[in-house]
Amino acid sequence: MKDIYKLLEFDVIKKQIEHYAKTELGLSYIREMQMFDDEDKLIEELLHLDEMMLYIRKYRCINIMPHKDLTTYFNLLKKDGVCGIEFFYQVGQYLENVKNIKNESIKDDNFPFILSFIREMEECENLYNHINHIISKDLEILDSASSSLREIRNQLRQEKSGQSRIINGLLLRYKDYLNDERIALRNSSFVLPVKTSYKNKVNGIVVDESDSGLTCFIEPSEIIASNNKIIRLLEKEKEEIDRILDELSSECRKYVDVLIVNQNIICYFDFLIAKANYSLDGDYLVPRITKEKKISFINARHPLIDPKKVVKNSYILNEQKIMIITGPNAGGKTVSLKVIGLLVLMGQSGLAIPTSEIGEFSFFKNIFVDMGDNQSLMDNLSTFSGHIKNLVEIVNQISQDSLVILDELGTGTSPLDGEALGIGIIEYLHKTDCFSILTSHYDGLKNYALEKDYILNASMAFDEDNISPTYHLRLGVAGKSYGLELSSRMGLKKDILDVSKAYLEDKRKSSKEITLQLLQHKLEENELIQVSLKEKEEQLNNQLKKIENEKHHLLLLQEKIKEEAEIEKGIIIEQAKKQIDQIYDDFLKKENIKLHEVITTKRNLDLLLDNEEKTEITYVPSIGDYVRADDFNLIGKVVRIKSDNVSILTDQGMSLTVKISQISRIKKSQIKKEKKTFTPSYKLDKKVPLECNVVGYRVEEGLREIDKYIDDAITAHYIEVRLIHGCGTGRLRSAIHEYLKKRKDIKSFRLGGLGEGGVGATIVTLK
Repeated sequence: MKDIYKLLEFDVIKKQIEHYAKTELGLSYIREMQMFDDEDKLIEELLHLDEMMLYIRKYRCINIMPHKDLTTYFNLLKKDGVCGIEFFYQVGQYLENVKNIKNESIKDDNFPFILSFIREMEECENLYNHINHIISKDLEILDSASSSLREIRNQLRQEKSGQSRIINGLLLRYKDYLNDERIALRNSSFVLPVKTSYKNKVNGIVVDESDSGLTCFIEPSEIIASNNKIIRLLEKEKEEIDRILDELSSECRKYVDVLIVNQNIICYFDFLIAKANYSLDGDYLVPRITKEKKISFINARHPLIDPKKVVKNSYILNEQKIMIITGPNAGGKTVSLKVIGLLVLMGQSGLAIPTSEIGEFSFFKNIFVDMGDNQSLMDNLSTFSGHIKNLVEIVNQISQDSLVILDELGTGTSPLDGEALGIGIIEYLHKTDCFSILTSHYDGLKNYALEKDYILNASMAFDEDNISPTYHLRLGVAGKSYGLELSSRMGLKKDILDVSKAYLEDKRKSSKEITLQLLQHKLEENELIQVSLKEKEEQLNNQLKKIENEKHHLLLLQEKIKEEAEIEKGIIIEQAKKQIDQIYDDFLKKENIKLHEVITTKRNLDLLLDNEEKTEITYVPSIGDYVRADDFNLIGKVVRIKSDNVSILTDQGMSLTVKISQISRIKKSQIKKEKKTFTPSYKLDKKVPLECNVVGYRVEEGLREIDKYIDDAITAHYIEVRLIHGCGTGRLRSAIHEYLKKRKDIKSFRLGGLGEGGVGATIVTLK
């Protein structure tokens, strides 16, 4: 039998989810995803997914950084192995992510699973600080890692500096013997380009000659001695670095179990968030596993068909555990089988499914599918033989907890044999008491289903006027194949069709056939009644929507009245203030006005104004509110609240953090007006990009470009930018990092992670 995961295109679903993953381990979880074989674990996984989707909807997505899978290195540590710089850098990234998640996650008791996992993670602050004290962000051992390393590197720098002085002296001493005034490099050593006729004048070793033979390259004795010293110092540096890494490995070994827990939680979060974001983007719902034996998918759709083109259908099985779907070719029968099979497979693999209401189904231990062309040239099997081979495998394995999906039951042989075989299979499926969905063109199976109350007849609707399928599933009604109608539309000769129709009429004259046709007619009438009831239900729903809209308009009117009342209140207060000012002016001119009356009136007005200001100050913001940052004259949406600080994101993409006391709420009706009158406090002559690419630049040119770019980014109020410098020799990267350390307006910087350019890019956080 074919693999059901490929047959039902579950592998394509997994490929789509992979795009949402950020960690290597989370990606592997997606690729290994399959049906749960334990019902309790499946229910728990679906609860976790539902909680994560609710969390993302209510707050935001938990920030997971790109991470590598460190499992191999953890196992190496447990065996007393020594790890390298890249490993410790990744451990630092994990610990930084743990710290950020713990600090930024919303402590809401309505999300017990998320909170329990967050509490289980440990920051390991001492180890984190130790790693940062030793490993730089550009994956190098820092001089501060040990006093011995600092001393060795100081000696190296001094020796290389002294070597430069030696070279300059040699160039001056042998200038008359040189073919070029510039020093050359051969095998990473400095050499002098000496004219061949003067090679004996220079004390050293000839290491190379030019193609013309006019120049020989000599490594001077003084340089040889210096190089030997540098080599010995480099060996000492390597020995000291190995010692430091060994010591750091020992330190890390103490935390290895905690680090494994941290990695597993972060990567499981990544896996769960990937599934949640995939489901939210597709508007999917988390299904419910029921103890009651049933399948209930309301307005289900195939997740791989364009949502704008797909036809939604409902699939309901409970007491009737067998469904036979009939109808014309290309009418959607096979698609219906795939929808049911794929949705059960997705749900039982811990995924949400595309239904309009929460889907429900009982736990299945196995799904068996026979679908598509069963002919096998390799096994020398005909279509019918392949079909029978699959049926043999299925009936030998099924149980009460199985779901069986069979396309074109009994196909590949004579109609009479096919019908007989189909009835035998259906009876066996009924005795096994498993859920089964079948398709067939055989009238014998349709009539048999009408006689058995444990079988649910269903059919794909057909537009008889236009002779075309509608792809809508009708429950409780058997369908026709419409073979003669389609043949007529495609141009088959009329006399052929007349003979065919006469033959059908003769076959249908038996009393049993007439009774079944009458029953089918009653069922069709019943379906028309159901359609009429559904139309009335839609009309009622439309009326409810209309009432809701009217309610919304009333609320808007109420808001408008409140605004007008506020304006009126302001006008009254302003008029009262003018009157009091006038009274006070009159007092200065006339002696018969009582001073205490003026003071009392003005004090009452001031108290009124103070009360209004206090009311504004006591405003408590919520996530999603639109507010004004008064000091900056900026309007934005509240995206984060921490203590007495709020983070605001403007429509222009600017983010800033201010005190709650420095903001005032903006009503929805004012947002558009405020946006129109907004004038930024700065002006740029050009749009500033979010990254600066200096790959291929010389160090001096690159630094000039970086300096100008960061000034523009700070002026544009950017928080984080990316500098792309490439890998190369590392000189440009090191120069950029030294430059960034000196700028006081740089908060921090780090090498890029997965998806950010890796060591070929630097992520800079601006103050």
